[in-house]
Amino acid sequence: MIAQLKQSVLKSVFALKGNFVPGLRPPRRCFDGVEITPFRGGALASATISADFEIAWAFRGRGVEERTVRSTRCRSNVPFLVKILEEESIPITWATVGHLFLEKCERSGSVLAHVDMPRPPRNERWEGDWYKHDPCTSLAQDPAWYAPDLIRGILASRVEHEMGSHSFSHIDFSVPTSNRELVRRELEECIKVMKPWGLRLRSLVYPFNNMGHHYLDLIADLNITCVRHRDPKIRLSYPERTQFGVYKSCESMNMRKGNGYDYLDKAKVFLAEAMQRNAAYHLWFHPSDPSEIFENEFRSIIRHIAALRNQGRVWPATMGALSAYCEARCKVNLDVQRDSNSVRIRLDGSNYDAARYGNTDLTLRISVERLPKKCLLRFSTDERLIEGEPDTRADSPGPALLFNIPIQATELEVIL
Repeated sequence: MIAQLKQSVLKSVFALKGNFVPGLRPPRRCFDGVEITPFRGGALASATISADFEIAWAFRGRGVEERTVRSTRCRSNVPFLVKILEEESIPITWATVGHLFLEKCERSGSVLAHVDMPRPPRNERWEGDWYKHDPCTSLAQDPAWYAPDLIRGILASRVEHEMGSHSFSHIDFSVPTSNRELVRRELEECIKVMKPWGLRLRSLVYPFNNMGHHYLDLIADLNITCVRHRDPKIRLSYPERTQFGVYKSCESMNMRKGNGYDYLDKAKVFLAEAMQRNAAYHLWFHPSDPSEIFENEFRSIIRHIAALRNQGRVWPATMGALSAYCEARCKVNLDVQRDSNSVRIRLDGSNYDAARYGNTDLTLRISVERLPKKCLLRFSTDERLIEGEPDTRADSPGPALLFNIPIQATELEVIL
């Protein structure tokens, strides 16, 4: 009772601060009693977590001491974070500065680092060359500037995390400090250094949280499908599809200690609100933050998200996975044929660009009057048996089954 009262008070406080200004609602996608649910598994909300993975690159203008502290903490925290996420099987998006994929780099004859990379048209953070802090050595000599070892640890996890981009050198996407050539080359370089790892770039977090939406056409050209979006008012929203097919994932809160309240309670309030409005919740953090935040607040939030997932109420999704689901939901059409003995659903996914967004599952909610005898999922070359899960939502309009359908499927037949 006391916990509920505390959360009720917090909800009122956050509402008064304008944190719950209505965002986008998911457009309804229903075909003759068959709905493509807003989130995978019929969840009421999604939960995305993104890490601004930079080590020293984000703190070049703040002095050697802070860079050293941040770098040391980050290197200690990343393996610990991987372990916490493994405990509850929660995947996250690691928005990684591209330079961290390098094992080493060298200066050119002109004494400049990365002479082939363009420089920002204006640098408001320090005097001198944009890459002047880059030691141009190796992981062994300067682990604050390279991180293939940490990346290997993330990719070796039994949880399938997403490696996103935080630009190659942590540039500022603001108009005075960037241009199209710079942005294109920064992202192309990220794609280049990720390729030997077998990684495909689909998500981007703008450094310094300075929105670079004026480059969305260019970002789309590079097949990036999702960016983290900061809105001064909206914290909970269904992902917004832009005209370029790039989705905006609206940040909800960042990781920190609560100011006079339990930060877990804040997360619970935001997640409950997200579930009420079918919204995407998005938590972000710096791996270089103080370790005690991850030992306490972060771990507690991860456990709460896992509990909601186990109840079927929240879908933990990376940025790339969320944009893929939203795009498939937007583009796939259903042709539903019913008779007294069956429901046959033909899926038309010809408008979905799997090469760009990746393969995904869609969740169908099918209204039924009785339990089926069997269900058949068909592909172009074969068919297989599939089972639906009863929809146990309290607000479900009637008996229904939930089916997770691969985007490659062509037909689902429910035999009654």
